[in-house]
Amino acid sequence: MDLNLLLPLRVLLEERNVSAAAIRLNVSQPTASTFLAKLRRYFDDPLLVREGNIYTLSPLAMRLKEELPTALRSVEQIMGAQSEFTPSTSDHEFTILATDYASWRVGTQLLPWLDSLAPGIRIRFDHVLPSHVDGAPDSLKDVDGMLLPHGYLAQQPHVDVLLDEWTCLIASDNPHLGERPSPEELLAMPWIMTISGRGAFTPAARQLQIAGVDPVVSTITPNFFVIPSLIEGSNRAALMPMALAQRAVQTTNRLRIVDPPIPLTALSEAFWWHRDREHEPAHRWFRQQLELACAPLLKPPPQE
Repeated sequence: MDLNLLLPLRVLLEERNVSAAAIRLNVSQPTASTFLAKLRRYFDDPLLVREGNIYTLSPLAMRLKEELPTALRSVEQIMGAQSEFTPSTSDHEFTILATDYASWRVGTQLLPWLDSLAPGIRIRFDHVLPSHVDGAPDSLKDVDGMLLPHGYLAQQPHVDVLLDEWTCLIASDNPHLGERPSPEELLAMPWIMTISGRGAFTPAARQLQIAGVDPVVSTITPNFFVIPSLIEGSNRAALMPMALAQRAVQTTNRLRIVDPPIPLTALSEAFWWHRDREHEPAHRWFRQQLELACAPLLKPPPQE
């Protein structure tokens, strides 16, 4: 097997179209057709089966499509294996799964820290999905790590990166709430929750659930940063990490912070990785820098 055909194989199976695959691979259509012909000969299988005006995947192709991401990652690790890692000259890319909130908090500390130490490396923040959480630890094989609060993953190596308090954000002109709204008044409001599946409940939402508190959820979003704009000028409420809530109220006088309807345990986030990466020189260096850069985040922001 020519390992150079692995990427064309993945793109062909994802696109199910030679022309579209050629565009993604930045090659001509005849070249993409040549890739497909070689792959068909190797696997002794059509892979792409014409049905009318479209192509579908053969049973073997469907299985290959599921296995290819992990196989490609393994090949990349093998081909890029080094006994030593030289950060000052490396152009390595580190991929991190994270929420928009975690990307902001960690990124603002980590990127300036790395600028002088390793100017050529790249940090890629991809949005963490419920499927990533539910699929761990296998989902960690295809990335360098995941920024996630404690309570989701067990028995996986990790390093703590930030602490934050939970607070409640409401509109300043909410006509139904006074200066110090009671828990009952808050819970009577429609709520915004950052949930979209079993693996996406925030630790704060879990605490409400365990306490038997069941707010009326009017809006669901996986993104923390859109919540302030959804609250302005409305009667909606939401639980927010304190640092992000403070940032929101500093940019507009249309929002204010109030106490949550119940006392909540602080948010504690960590960087989690797969055990297979434990001794990789580049990964070990990255974890060390992440821990050093994020040390200031392990002290929650003061409540104002």
